[in-house]
Amino acid sequence: MSEAAVAAKPTKISKTAETVAPTVKVAAEPMRKVQPKKIAPSGLQPLGYGDTEILTVTAPKGWTFAEVMLPVAWANVAARVARNPLNTTVDRIGSEIRVKTEDRTFSAVLEIVGIARDHLDNPCGLHLVCIGPSIDLKTGEARPIDLKTGKAWVDPVKVED
Repeated sequence: MSEAAVAAKPTKISKTAETVAPTVKVAAEPMRKVQPKKIAPSGLQPLGYGDTEILTVTAPKGWTFAEVMLPVAWANVAARVARNPLNTTVDRIGSEIRVKTEDRTFSAVLEIVGIARDHLDNPCGLHLVCIGPSIDLKTGEARPIDLKTGKAWVDPVKVED
Protein backbone atom coordinates (compact mmCIF):
# COMPACT_ATOMS: atom_id res chain seq x y z
CA MET A 1 0.00 0.00 0.00
CA SER A 2 1.17 3.49 -0.76
CA GLU A 3 1.64 6.14 1.86
CA ALA A 4 -1.25 8.20 0.43
CA ALA A 5 -3.68 5.34 0.91
CA VAL A 6 -2.81 4.87 4.55
CA ALA A 7 -4.58 7.51 6.64
CA ALA A 8 -3.01 8.56 9.87
CA LYS A 9 -5.02 7.66 12.92
CA PRO A 10 -6.07 10.63 14.97
CA THR A 11 -4.33 10.81 18.28
CA LYS A 12 -6.44 10.62 21.38
CA ILE A 13 -6.77 14.02 23.06
CA SER A 14 -6.85 13.92 26.80
CA LYS A 15 -9.40 16.22 28.40
CA THR A 16 -7.61 18.75 30.50
CA ALA A 17 -8.90 21.88 32.13
CA GLU A 18 -7.72 23.87 29.06
CA THR A 19 -9.77 21.85 26.56
CA VAL A 20 -12.90 21.51 28.69
CA ALA A 21 -13.19 25.12 29.86
CA PRO A 22 -10.75 27.51 28.23
CA THR A 23 -9.82 30.45 30.36
CA VAL A 24 -11.19 33.83 29.38
CA LYS A 25 -8.94 36.86 29.63
CA VAL A 26 -10.50 39.64 31.68
CA ALA A 27 -10.39 43.11 30.15
CA ALA A 28 -8.19 45.67 31.87
CA GLU A 29 -11.14 48.03 32.43
CA PRO A 30 -14.72 46.78 32.80
CA MET A 31 -16.97 48.15 30.05
CA ARG A 32 -19.19 49.84 32.63
CA LYS A 33 -16.28 51.97 33.87
CA VAL A 34 -15.24 52.99 30.37
CA GLN A 35 -18.68 54.16 29.22
CA PRO A 36 -19.74 57.69 30.19
CA LYS A 37 -22.36 57.94 32.90
CA LYS A 38 -25.86 58.86 31.71
CA ILE A 39 -29.13 59.83 33.37
CA ALA A 40 -31.81 57.16 32.93
CA PRO A 41 -34.67 58.11 30.55
CA SER A 42 -37.26 57.87 33.32
CA GLY A 43 -35.11 59.97 35.65
CA LEU A 44 -36.19 63.38 34.33
CA GLN A 45 -39.63 64.37 35.60
CA PRO A 46 -41.48 67.64 34.77
CA LEU A 47 -43.11 69.79 37.43
CA GLY A 48 -45.02 72.10 35.10
CA TYR A 49 -46.24 72.73 31.59
CA GLY A 50 -45.24 75.31 29.02
CA ASP A 51 -42.32 76.37 26.87
CA THR A 52 -40.03 76.33 29.90
CA GLU A 53 -40.45 73.84 32.69
CA ILE A 54 -39.01 72.96 36.04
CA LEU A 55 -37.65 69.42 35.86
CA THR A 56 -36.28 67.21 38.60
CA VAL A 57 -33.74 64.41 38.47
CA THR A 58 -31.95 62.25 41.00
CA ALA A 59 -28.39 61.39 40.01
CA PRO A 60 -27.17 57.91 41.02
CA LYS A 61 -24.74 57.34 43.89
CA GLY A 62 -21.16 58.29 43.29
CA TRP A 63 -21.77 61.00 40.68
CA THR A 64 -19.83 64.23 40.99
CA PHE A 65 -21.04 67.64 39.89
CA ALA A 66 -18.56 67.63 36.99
CA GLU A 67 -20.13 64.41 35.67
CA VAL A 68 -23.62 65.91 35.93
CA MET A 69 -22.50 68.91 33.85
CA LEU A 70 -21.25 66.78 30.92
CA PRO A 71 -23.62 67.03 27.91
CA VAL A 72 -23.29 63.28 27.21
CA ALA A 73 -24.71 62.51 30.67
CA TRP A 74 -28.04 63.87 29.44
CA ALA A 75 -28.12 61.93 26.14
CA ASN A 76 -30.94 59.64 27.26
CA VAL A 77 -33.24 62.50 28.30
CA ALA A 78 -32.35 65.20 25.76
CA ALA A 79 -35.26 64.24 23.50
CA ARG A 80 -37.73 65.12 26.27
CA VAL A 81 -36.74 68.79 26.19
CA ALA A 82 -35.86 69.10 22.47
CA ARG A 83 -38.23 69.95 19.66
CA ASN A 84 -39.75 66.93 18.01
CA PRO A 85 -39.10 66.03 14.34
CA LEU A 86 -42.46 67.48 13.26
CA ASN A 87 -41.69 70.81 15.00
CA THR A 88 -44.94 70.75 16.97
CA THR A 89 -43.01 71.53 20.16
CA VAL A 90 -40.09 73.88 20.73
CA ASP A 91 -36.72 73.36 22.40
CA ARG A 92 -37.18 73.99 26.09
CA ILE A 93 -34.22 76.36 26.35
CA GLY A 94 -34.38 78.18 29.68
CA SER A 95 -35.98 75.29 31.56
CA GLU A 96 -34.60 74.56 35.02
CA ILE A 97 -33.41 71.18 36.18
CA ARG A 98 -33.21 70.54 39.91
CA VAL A 99 -30.60 67.87 40.57
CA LYS A 100 -30.10 65.91 43.78
CA THR A 101 -27.90 62.89 44.28
CA GLU A 102 -29.13 59.57 45.57
CA ASP A 103 -26.52 59.60 48.35
CA ARG A 104 -27.50 63.22 49.24
CA THR A 105 -24.07 64.74 48.65
CA PHE A 106 -25.15 67.83 46.68
CA SER A 107 -28.14 69.66 45.25
CA ALA A 108 -28.04 72.01 42.27
CA VAL A 109 -30.27 74.12 40.06
CA LEU A 110 -29.24 73.99 36.40
CA GLU A 111 -30.58 75.92 33.42
CA ILE A 112 -30.70 74.49 29.91
CA VAL A 113 -28.82 76.88 27.60
CA GLY A 114 -28.56 74.63 24.57
CA ILE A 115 -29.26 71.19 23.14
CA ALA A 116 -26.43 69.17 21.61
CA ARG A 117 -27.35 67.51 18.34
CA ASP A 118 -25.68 64.78 16.30
CA HIS A 119 -25.03 64.78 12.55
CA LEU A 120 -28.67 63.74 11.89
CA ASP A 121 -30.01 66.64 14.00
CA ASN A 122 -31.15 64.27 16.76
CA PRO A 123 -30.72 65.51 20.35
CA CYS A 124 -27.73 63.82 22.00
CA GLY A 125 -27.08 65.93 25.10
CA LEU A 126 -27.81 69.12 27.00
CA HIS A 127 -25.65 72.19 27.53
CA LEU A 128 -26.27 73.38 31.08
CA VAL A 129 -25.20 76.19 33.35
CA CYS A 130 -25.42 76.10 37.14
CA ILE A 131 -27.56 78.90 38.57
CA GLY A 132 -27.41 77.96 42.23
CA PRO A 133 -28.51 77.57 44.94
CA SER A 134 -25.13 78.62 46.36
CA ILE A 135 -22.33 80.98 45.33
CA ASP A 136 -18.61 80.25 45.58
CA LEU A 137 -17.22 83.19 47.55
CA LYS A 138 -13.75 82.90 45.99
CA THR A 139 -14.80 82.96 42.33
CA GLY A 140 -18.30 84.45 42.56
CA GLU A 141 -19.77 81.72 40.35
CA ALA A 142 -23.00 79.86 41.06
CA ARG A 143 -22.39 76.44 42.61
CA PRO A 144 -24.50 73.56 43.89
CA ILE A 145 -24.89 73.25 47.63
CA ASP A 146 -23.21 70.57 49.75
CA LEU A 147 -26.09 68.99 51.67
CA LYS A 148 -23.80 67.89 54.50
CA THR A 149 -22.17 71.25 55.21
CA GLY A 150 -24.63 73.74 53.70
CA LYS A 151 -21.76 75.47 51.87
CA ALA A 152 -20.90 75.67 48.18
CA TRP A 153 -20.15 72.21 46.72
CA VAL A 154 -16.57 71.37 45.78
CA ASP A 155 -16.00 68.22 43.73
CA PRO A 156 -13.73 65.72 45.47
CA VAL A 157 -10.40 65.06 43.78
CA LYS A 158 -10.41 61.67 42.07
CA VAL A 159 -7.28 59.66 42.70
CA GLU A 160 -5.91 58.09 39.50
CA ASP A 161 -4.27 54.68 39.82
